[in-house]
Amino acid sequence: MRSNGALSQRRRQQGHSLSQNSPCQPARSLSHNGNKHVTSNSDQMGRASSSPFYHNGENFSSNFPKKKDTCQVNGSRPTKGQTVVLVEEDEIQPVETIEPEIKLTECMKGAKIYYPSRDDPESVEICYSDINCLAPEGFLTSPIMNFYIRYLRLQISPTNKSTCDYHFFNTFFYKKLKQAVSHKGSDKGSFFVKFRRWWKGVNIFQKAYVFIPIHEDLHWSLVIVSIPDREDESGPIILHLDSLGLHSSKSVFEDIRSYLIEEWNYMNQEVSPSDLPIADHIWKKLPCKIDEKKIEVPQQKNDYDCGLFVLFFMERFIEEAPERLKKKDLAMFGKRWFRPEEASGLRVKIRKLLINEFQNAKVSSPLSSDCASP
Repeated sequence: MRSNGALSQRRRQQGHSLSQNSPCQPARSLSHNGNKHVTSNSDQMGRASSSPFYHNGENFSSNFPKKKDTCQVNGSRPTKGQTVVLVEEDEIQPVETIEPEIKLTECMKGAKIYYPSRDDPESVEICYSDINCLAPEGFLTSPIMNFYIRYLRLQISPTNKSTCDYHFFNTFFYKKLKQAVSHKGSDKGSFFVKFRRWWKGVNIFQKAYVFIPIHEDLHWSLVIVSIPDREDESGPIILHLDSLGLHSSKSVFEDIRSYLIEEWNYMNQEVSPSDLPIADHIWKKLPCKIDEKKIEVPQQKNDYDCGLFVLFFMERFIEEAPERLKKKDLAMFGKRWFRPEEASGLRVKIRKLLINEFQNAKVSSPLSSDCASP
């Protein structure tokens, strides 16, 4: 296992950027409609506009090559990325072994969308150039992470009562959390009240699970806060899942514990314990009842798939977790929870989803007559 410093140095040498903001930088500014902001958790917001699809046709490069023409069977050479199968003596049959690239028009250059729509108050702004980080060995950036987190939220069945029992924070939240819990001075209380805008109108302690992605030192890991059932006679459990073990679980636990205690102090003045799933006697002593668990999980086989593993942790957990987690349910985790290749495979899936979103946006909102046709 590489050290944290060695890994960070290698990533910087490779020139990969894991900037939290990952700004889209077309040659000219894209058209907007005022300064209305939309994004997850009411912060780090993008600009809304009258169309879900935008275009600037300059200064665009993509890591994804256009699909080459397919080869002729009668004696011509097979194209790159194809396996040659000899059927008869001189007959060549090309067989596709790599998913063919989707050819996009020039109109995609410099484009951006808001997912799932510009009208959604928690929409995620994504530039077409953000897809570049999904190239092989690319490090996932915040726009891609937040896109798939939003996608997972939308995949939860609206008819399932447990839908409202999940809360997803975006990739910018943990940094703000650290600032809030470490803030000193007489205004600490008011500082935390401002911080609470991130989950305005949401009672965290009524949720079954709270997901908090963490990005530090060019690495991604995940925290899941589990709130037990009233009959379970236990307090919240903080789970830390790290596919390389690079983040200090101790520091993460301290930050999340401080956050839960600050929120408990605030909620103690606002709600009755009877309105919460936590037993009354547990609620009264909640700061002493918070448990922590560093979870053993499958480990990535490289130093660039950490973001994919965090997203797959979420996806797999949502599929398998009970309505309320009990300590005995922690046995669901482990080094063999899933095959590492399954998490790494999200790279192709997310890229396909995004290209489809951009294509649909172009069809539903043509930019201009000269761009609408290839």
